[in-house]
Amino acid sequence: MSRCFIFGALPVSRLTEAPRESDLIIAADKGYDVALSLGLTPDLVVGDFDSRSEAPEVENLIRLQVRKDDTDVGHAVELGFERGYSDFVVYGAVGGLLDHTFANVVIAHDIARRGGKALFIGEEYSFTVLHNSEKELCPRGGGRISVFALGGTAKGVTIRGLSYETEDLTLRCTDHVGVSNAFIGKPASVSVDEGNLLVVWQTE
Repeated sequence: MSRCFIFGALPVSRLTEAPRESDLIIAADKGYDVALSLGLTPDLVVGDFDSRSEAPEVENLIRLQVRKDDTDVGHAVELGFERGYSDFVVYGAVGGLLDHTFANVVIAHDIARRGGKALFIGEEYSFTVLHNSEKELCPRGGGRISVFALGGTAKGVTIRGLSYETEDLTLRCTDHVGVSNAFIGKPASVSVDEGNLLVVWQTE
């Protein structure tokens, strides 16, 4: 399945997930410079360009107002959905301004609620939101990983291949028992039968 790659404004040193020819690449604001630095040419450039001195001179430009009801990354996700994509990989959008990172968690939650998938990859941490689904992770070494219920109760949470394992756990959105689990050098999986689960782990 083809994926939609979105690049935000934060620096990206390397690609752990790389776009293929059939994938859509969208640069959000200063993400245009980030994509170019990685040798990628965006198919679309969108933003209000408040984090860039000026809009780039490209034909595939969608200019937004600074005063608007969504973020540049959020608008890029909507453009991806409009073009038939439901599997998103987002770089340059984890870290930096804390409120924007929280906004991106909300965006990932909305993507999952709409039946899509979203992987937000940062330099130090990455995250996804699961809705009645499973995520397999195959780290090369150790590192921390945490899970939290979003928007209510997550039922049937199962964790395998980590330092702390669980089967059919119920997590409320006020619980923090899922914080600071750890990889132990073997394939791991996290799943939820009913509800929404935020999964946050250290980027390799």
